[in-house]
Amino acid sequence: MYIDLSDQWRRLGLGSRLEVRDGVILADGEIIEVNRPKLRSLRARAAYLLYLRELARDDRYNVAIIGAWKSGKLIEPPEIKVNPLFLFLPFLISMPPALLVHHLSLQLVVGISAIIASYIALFLYLKSKCIKVDYITIIKTKYKDLNFLKKNKKEILENPAILGEYEAYHFKARGICVVKDRTANAMSFETPFGSIILATTGLLARLKPEEIEAALKHEEGHIRLHHMYKILLFLISEFILRIYLINYIYANISLYLIGIHLIGASLLYTALIRLYEYEADRYAGSRHLATGLLKVGWNEVVEEVLYPAYSRLKFLVKTHPNTLDRVLRIWTW
Repeated sequence: MYIDLSDQWRRLGLGSRLEVRDGVILADGEIIEVNRPKLRSLRARAAYLLYLRELARDDRYNVAIIGAWKSGKLIEPPEIKVNPLFLFLPFLISMPPALLVHHLSLQLVVGISAIIASYIALFLYLKSKCIKVDYITIIKTKYKDLNFLKKNKKEILENPAILGEYEAYHFKARGICVVKDRTANAMSFETPFGSIILATTGLLARLKPEEIEAALKHEEGHIRLHHMYKILLFLISEFILRIYLINYIYANISLYLIGIHLIGASLLYTALIRLYEYEADRYAGSRHLATGLLKVGWNEVVEEVLYPAYSRLKFLVKTHPNTLDRVLRIWTW
């Protein structure tokens, strides 16, 4: 692979030449590794960001029109914020029974029931917002009259030639649920009653078809590897351990230990979720997933490169791994 970024490099006033050859960045003769860089200088960080930006660049069109079709009819996706923090609900629900109920057996019954009930309630909520579509149409264009695009969405989807220059993508949705949300995101959920995969219109608008397929395969990986069942098992196991520790150890020493335990459990929980993200990335096994991650998480990538210490500190409380770390792992698999 050869990428010449000399013009961008000169505009930053950082030298006369920047190029990439066979996995190595040459910044005025200074070698910067692409896969596992050691970014000790500002020059190295700037070079690396330019390289990543070039990989994720897709500036040809700036407007996307999303059409979701079911049984031959165009449907309007329901609005919902797809947030990974949903997964914290069962953990949060398990706190009150451990603190407010005093009988050990009752604590166990109420707490475990609350975890399972919140898990099922979350699935039912997502399912109520889920309209599985047959196929999806994505029209990308430079057309600037947004009011025209909104008023004539169906006509444009059926005959995009009226826009002039455009690109159209059509692909089978494989039963995924499309929801309206400008944030680029996707989420999967699995229960004994069924499984769902949700993708936002923001995700469909930002990525190319092959990147969308990779993102959906990542979510499919969560289901195939039964990550939701494993998370539920962890929550129940941790709750049982917590109850016995509260009744036989913490209550006899200091109640402050309960708070320390909950902080430690939440950190372990987020670490487990991040581990499952890596597993789903490996299941998807596509470099298109890497470029998709760069597009969706570009602001975070910039932060990771320019402020690595701050980024690592935030990593402790995030439900997802750092974007750049995920991209580098995918490149090396």
